[in-house]
Amino acid sequence: MKSFPSRITLLVLLSAVHSAARAGEAAAPAGGVEITAEFIDRLMAETQGHNPALQAAGARADAASSAVAAVRTWDDPTASFGLWGSTSRGFEASQEGNLVYGLDQKLPLYGRPDLQRRLAAADASREGLASDLESQELRRDLQVALYGLALAGREAEVAQLDLEWLDATLDAVDHKYRVGRASQVDWLKVQTARAMATDDLKTREQERDHSAFALNRLLNRELHAPWPKMAVPSLQPPIYYTEQLVDAALAAEPRLKVMRQESISAQAAADLTRRQRLPDVSVGIEARQYSGDGGLREGMATVSFSVPWLNRGRYDDDWRRDQQRKRASDFAAADRALSVREELHHHVVALDAARREAVLYRDQLIPLTQQTLSSAQASWEHNLGPFQDILDAHRTLLADELAMAHALVDQGTLLAQLSLLTGSRDMPSVLAMAGNPPPEHDEPIPDNTK
Repeated sequence: MKSFPSRITLLVLLSAVHSAARAGEAAAPAGGVEITAEFIDRLMAETQGHNPALQAAGARADAASSAVAAVRTWDDPTASFGLWGSTSRGFEASQEGNLVYGLDQKLPLYGRPDLQRRLAAADASREGLASDLESQELRRDLQVALYGLALAGREAEVAQLDLEWLDATLDAVDHKYRVGRASQVDWLKVQTARAMATDDLKTREQERDHSAFALNRLLNRELHAPWPKMAVPSLQPPIYYTEQLVDAALAAEPRLKVMRQESISAQAAADLTRRQRLPDVSVGIEARQYSGDGGLREGMATVSFSVPWLNRGRYDDDWRRDQQRKRASDFAAADRALSVREELHHHVVALDAARREAVLYRDQLIPLTQQTLSSAQASWEHNLGPFQDILDAHRTLLADELAMAHALVDQGTLLAQLSLLTGSRDMPSVLAMAGNPPPEHDEPIPDNTK
């Protein structure tokens, strides 16, 4: 009967371990801050003026926008001034004028300024899309980092519960050892396990601190600023590979949009290059004045143009170069579209695997391991089973709890990747596109969370 309190302590702490795991699975507010779309929106609003990569992308977009307004329809005119002189056999300076000055203006022909403006606008659109890509990737990285912090916190929590369980178990073993009902080997095993658990807890706490460090780096906060406990994400409904999901990804995937805009910029550059083969035409005026009396002696109007025919082959090569760049951009965009389909399918397959794994641990393995641990503990309390069975079952339970947490975090990370591909910001948006299976798809795993 003296071992009865120790047994009660073991059962209570074991129940605490399992209850904490359930809290992590359900992502209840008491288990930590929930990682929601609204929470990430607040972090994104904070990081707008702090993240250097985001600021750099925004500066490039602003510069490209300014370049559109900077395109000039009329080039600056060219002014000239000179002195005229003659030999003894020429005209007198008083007759011809010895001060020569003029003005020359290049004409904006062939629609070149409009083509330059169109090219600048295409480049500005590309930089704007690149800035949006940087923002969406940062949003995904923040979401993934938050899940990493939640998982690291859960691992540290389980390690702390493990140490508390081993402390209580050590008390029970020590008591039984003193009354001659436990061996010294059992005492050594639990002492060893406790020492290893103490070291593991330190490692887990440092990993949790580093996860917070990495998150602060993304937000450009003080690197050691504290974070509240984050909840492990809850089990989500199944996601299927549907045509709606594919269409959304092909229309919204940010990197694909940038590559398509690069093709438009390349075409605008090719159109401008094709006009470069046409001659430049300028008009000008010139006057001569005599310095002696300031009188105007003569004036002249001029029309000048370049002669590009000698380099016609070079201009053709320039145009073919830009055309090939356009083709390269088209091929790259087409390849990216195929990659988006493949990435989308891979994420859906991995999501299904992560969800099935979480359900397996939640509904089968964890309850079975808990029952086994309780049975092993009861057998040992009555000297009907070895103490090693308790340690093995306890380690298996902890491994199962952490495996379920990993599966739930993997599911959340994959959903973040899926959100980046499809442009969706929350789970209801994803479910609207991919929550219902295609007709030929198997029945989904039943959701027993409710």
